[in-house]
Amino acid sequence: MGISTSNATTLKVLHYNIKELDSQKIKQNDAQLAFVQKILNKKSIDILSLNEIQYDQENIPDSSYKTNGRNIEKLRKLFNLPHLTSISFHPANTGENAKTKEDGTYFINPNSPQAREYADQLNFGTMPGQYSTAGLFRYKVIKEKIIKDLSWKSFNPTADFSKFKMANGDPFPDDMKLFDKNFSDISLDVEGKVVHIILLHTVPSYHFGNKFSINMYRNAEQLKFLEWYLTGNTDRKIQLKDITPLKKTDSFIAMGDFNVDVKDSNALGGIVLQRLFGKLKPWIPIKKMSFTNSGSTFNPNNNKLLLDYIITSKNIKVIHGEIMHPDFEWTDLGCATQADNDNKIQDKKSKDYIKVDYQNNNQTCYAYILKDYYYYIKASDHYPLYGEFEIK
Repeated sequence: MGISTSNATTLKVLHYNIKELDSQKIKQNDAQLAFVQKILNKKSIDILSLNEIQYDQENIPDSSYKTNGRNIEKLRKLFNLPHLTSISFHPANTGENAKTKEDGTYFINPNSPQAREYADQLNFGTMPGQYSTAGLFRYKVIKEKIIKDLSWKSFNPTADFSKFKMANGDPFPDDMKLFDKNFSDISLDVEGKVVHIILLHTVPSYHFGNKFSINMYRNAEQLKFLEWYLTGNTDRKIQLKDITPLKKTDSFIAMGDFNVDVKDSNALGGIVLQRLFGKLKPWIPIKKMSFTNSGSTFNPNNNKLLLDYIITSKNIKVIHGEIMHPDFEWTDLGCATQADNDNKIQDKKSKDYIKVDYQNNNQTCYAYILKDYYYYIKASDHYPLYGEFEIK
């Protein structure tokens, strides 16, 4: 548990974006879950942030699904985390405008070409509750503030959507929401001290082939809301009727997939993150941040992206922080035949290595990698973030 002294408590925090963990995978105890458990069990955890968990709802994706909001409790058992007794789990906006097929069911695979015309054009996703955020905590939840329905123009009355178009060519409505998912502020009682846990999974700062995409602009605006909520200011004056930022004396740990590289000064969201990190404290120095996403295949030439972050208030001391990477040892066997190369790599045929295939220039190629590398890739296309923080 969190380590307590007479005047301080050390919290062990882990954030993990688990790729497309939908209700079907959870119901069927998909093999992916076992790999995630192996990763999570590497650390002792007091606070766990999870992205891309489907918020289960009755009849979604089909009539065989009967539960509402129980997926995170199922995952807590599957991941063997009984000590994390408190939960925060709410449906994302993602997929709320998705359409059903003629038989009344939803497309499960958001990457299916057939699913695109049925997808939510505003918030992505092919079924309601997709890509929701969950929190599991050792400590009691005192209060939750979930911001889901805030209109974008309430946050920024000057926002102009006229030069953007949805993937199907339609214009964006003036009443569209700021968040494609939601924004969570969960207040925990940590040994008598209130600590705000801020969870956010922003829209990707990427166009996905739509040259009129609003994503990059929306990503930056969502991060400006985060900046304002945590520090009280951003690059413009914000006035909201029912939402106020945290106080300067508040303690908080904010985390999530912010979907833009803080080092990218050409990205609108990257500029916002640079400004925010200048005001606060990242869990590791920016210069030491490498990447948190390298795709879900074993090809070492995949694009490597920095997308996930943890940041804290100045009154919280960072004890330790790391991006949990596997050892990327890679012994290539080539793309011709897998059998001929096997005899040349006898030392890799041990319990610590596994042979995998990957695509390169439309060819199937082979390599030996460490099993730990295999587990990470099978668990998700993102890597977990871990930090230890002292609360005085």
